[in-house]
Amino acid sequence: MKLDGAFYQHFQTLLENHIPGCSPAEVHGILTGLVCSGESEVSFDSWQNLLMDSKTPSSDNERMGDALGALITLIDRALQSQDFAFRLLLPPDSESVSNRTQALAHWCHGFTLGLRWNGAIEPNTLEPDAAEAIIDIADIARADTTSVAPDDETALAEIEEYLRVAAQLIFEATRPPPAVAQPKD
Repeated sequence: MKLDGAFYQHFQTLLENHIPGCSPAEVHGILTGLVCSGESEVSFDSWQNLLMDSKTPSSDNERMGDALGALITLIDRALQSQDFAFRLLLPPDSESVSNRTQALAHWCHGFTLGLRWNGAIEPNTLEPDAAEAIIDIADIARADTTSVAPDDETALAEIEEYLRVAAQLIFEATRPPPAVAQPKD
């Protein structure tokens, strides 16, 4: 599955019916933060209420749950990948710089929410670069996006790349160290 503009728009339609008020970028940010804090599709029951009302069972809710489960799995695999495959889910480049900047802020807000949701991550215990990246992401979430100039395309691309690397850094900093094999006697 490729997280491109077509996927963004399809996912936006799905969200409008199930999680109104949340953009695809924000949901992707939430799920990325959840992955960084140790959550996964396996723990769906513990985090699903963050995004959807589980008290109203329906085939539509099941469809939304399946989509969220598939997306969190995709995010987890991309972050674990050795080839830095992780990408942010943002509107297509055909959208205005202003709309894409707003989506970037939504992604950051979602990431911060997801990362802190279960209380498993204590930013001040992480390596300094990861802790600083968390602060930067929170700052970007609060940034004023109303004064974006139409020619800020390069700046937007640089921030997007920074966030991609920052998410990867935070993910790696929050992973437990690999188990060391004990020699056999």
